[in-house]
Amino acid sequence: MKLLSIVIAASLCLFAQDGMPKDGKKYHVIFEMTAGEQPRLEGVIRNIDNIKIALGPENVVVDIVLHGGAILSYVKDKTTLASEWERLAQSGVELLACGNSMKMRGIAKESLLPNIRVVDSAVAELVRKQQAGWQYLRNGN
Repeated sequence: MKLLSIVIAASLCLFAQDGMPKDGKKYHVIFEMTAGEQPRLEGVIRNIDNIKIALGPENVVVDIVLHGGAILSYVKDKTTLASEWERLAQSGVELLACGNSMKMRGIAKESLLPNIRVVDSAVAELVRKQQAGWQYLRNGN
């Protein structure tokens, strides 16, 4: 009996270590960023990578919406994170830009990086996603 308990405990540890949920659920997560400082943006990118690892990329749908000062990170000639945003988009993360923040800063849609979808309002998008059952994460703003 003691050996069986050890085998079960070891198996549970292996399942926990592989980072894959065993419940068959599909998770929906939206991240929000308003702070435009490079370390904070890099932090949210790491968090997105980590959640995809922990839940399994096939088990989680991730969106990120930038507004406020963070919106500049999506602008072609102002960002230093273009390759990171492209990598996330290629991995299935939907990159959302706040239309209100763009208007307020005079940012044209054509000046955005590829793969950015403009939403009317970041705050309204967060409300819509939460109403639809998405998990909301605000990162280091």
